[in-house]
Amino acid sequence: MNQSLKKLVFCCLFISVLPIGCTWVDLDEAAQDVALIDVSEAASCKLLGTAASMSADKVGLLNRKDAKVAAEVLTLAKNSAAEMGGNAVSEADELKDGRQTFNVYLCPAP
Repeated sequence: MNQSLKKLVFCCLFISVLPIGCTWVDLDEAAQDVALIDVSEAASCKLLGTAASMSADKVGLLNRKDAKVAAEVLTLAKNSAAEMGGNAVSEADELKDGRQTFNVYLCPAP
């Protein structure tokens, strides 16, 4: 393999791996105060519905870190909760293949 081809292959590999550590989802300003609560904390809250969140768990052939994917689906759920008029979310199921469902609540102020 000649030197220029090696450089090209290296550059392509580097560029394809670069986005793995990136966060793709931004928290909307309206969602800043949406809390993640445990289901046991939701007794005094009104259930508004559910938010199904999904984020890429792979970039190409490479798996993304579970913590990054979990943070992104939570951010998406908080954004959805804010759009629904909610101020809290709880996990309705486990994160699997980049997908997770959250319950959306409107809870009284503490």
